[in-house]
Amino acid sequence: MDNFENKEVEQQPEVMDNRENEAIEEAVTEQLHTEEFATVYNPITVGEIVPEKSNKASLGLKVFALIMAMVILTATACITGYYIGKSNGVFKPKVNVNLASKPAKTDEMTAAQVYDKVSDSVVGIIVYNASGAASYASGVIYSQDGYVVTNDHIYSSVAAPKFKVYTQDGKEYDAVYVAGDVVSDLAVLKIKGNGFKAATFGNSDEIIYGENVVAIGCPSEPTEKASITRGIVSAVDRRVQTTSSYSARLIQTDSPINPGSSGGALVNMYGQVIGITSAKVVSSDQEAVGYAIPTTTMKYIVEELIKEGKVISRAKLGISYYAVTNIEVELRKYKYVGLLVDSVAEDSDLYGKLKKGDTIVQINGVNTDDDAVVLNIIEQSRAGDIITVTFVTESGESKTLKATLRANIGESSYQADINRLPQNPDGNKDFNFPEGE
Repeated sequence: MDNFENKEVEQQPEVMDNRENEAIEEAVTEQLHTEEFATVYNPITVGEIVPEKSNKASLGLKVFALIMAMVILTATACITGYYIGKSNGVFKPKVNVNLASKPAKTDEMTAAQVYDKVSDSVVGIIVYNASGAASYASGVIYSQDGYVVTNDHIYSSVAAPKFKVYTQDGKEYDAVYVAGDVVSDLAVLKIKGNGFKAATFGNSDEIIYGENVVAIGCPSEPTEKASITRGIVSAVDRRVQTTSSYSARLIQTDSPINPGSSGGALVNMYGQVIGITSAKVVSSDQEAVGYAIPTTTMKYIVEELIKEGKVISRAKLGISYYAVTNIEVELRKYKYVGLLVDSVAEDSDLYGKLKKGDTIVQINGVNTDDDAVVLNIIEQSRAGDIITVTFVTESGESKTLKATLRANIGESSYQADINRLPQNPDGNKDFNFPEGE
């Protein structure tokens, strides 16, 4: 009897434990179905409840994962779009150089010191094609990533040209044509690589008459070291007709510029490139006279050639004219000094406002008794600028009007079609390099 009772007493707590466990399980199940609190029931250890993150935490994790996925997708799309845009020319490179002022209170360098500073920025160029046509030229390294500025006329006689560029350390590079401009006679090539020694460009507006300068280029053999000649600035703003039959304001120097030096550097005695050599005038009654494109012109032209592939901001008036001088009026050949209008282009803002026979006597209040004055005004302006034009009609009526300058979009003498220019006359496929340009 005692044993039986004791056994029942001993079993009673066990029954209570099972009930408690069942109650706990029901409570756990109910809690698992609530939105405020989620738990994990551990069947191995009865009654132990292991708390886990709430639904709010789980939701935050999902939101974070979604955001990260969107970031990755966006980055992938941007990278893909970049390379697609780059291949289609959507993204335009931009290279700017600063024109340095002459250092104050600093002595001029010797010619040897200038050469040592600048020569590594001057390159030799061979222009050639598959038919054997070729020419020599020079260039100046414009930026560390391999842009080279030279002349546009260096490939004018070579159809479908290819380019070899030689640096002063004896290395040879294939170069690609970037863009060129006939009017300014400037062009840009690109060699692959980085870390090239770019020239220091000075401000050509600071040039003075009689200033000592040197010309550095590769006149005879592009694969050899650059040579140097010395002279002075003969004129700072000489308007001449260039090799491309356009009028331009150039730096004139008596520093000899030999064949093959086209595209080389005109340098002041502080080691600053102040011009890109462009043409040479030699006649029986004249000593060698060299010309260089001022860096103030070079800067904006080259920047647009690199970024746009052509010059787009240069301005034009859009008329053809004859410049009537005081002497011609005095001799009664014409009635008025100024620009005697011959024709007006349809894309000019003066079209329909001026006609043949009218004479422009002032632009922006400046007398047009010298057409160089007019050309200077236009060159210093940009497309979209508004100028004031005063003219006299054939009947003697004076009128003044406003005109918006149009863009003088540049073209290049570069010709990609090898069949567009004369082939080598003797049909020889071997390269027979001439003396240069």
